[in-house]
Amino acid sequence: MLPDGSSSFGSCDMQIGKRKAQPPKNSRGMIARSYLYMEGAYKRYKMGKSQRKLMEAWNKMYPVNKWECERAGRIEMIQGNVNEVMRERCE
Repeated sequence: MLPDGSSSFGSCDMQIGKRKAQPPKNSRGMIARSYLYMEGAYKRYKMGKSQRKLMEAWNKMYPVNKWECERAGRIEMIQGNVNEVMRERCE
């Protein structure tokens, strides 16, 4: 990860440097679950081994919140398909 430093995105704690990005901790779980969903839903999308390992770790380290589960349920009702990543985490 990147060393602590000031953000170039105002009040958002997003850091970018040397071709690496470090999102704020409160966003990492949602980002991970988005990447994991995309990889499962779209066969043409594949993460590299190290990226997948990081996303799996973030998914475990940063639990879902009530809002994420409600959002997943609403999307399921509109789209008609289940987000398996969210189903596992929201049970």
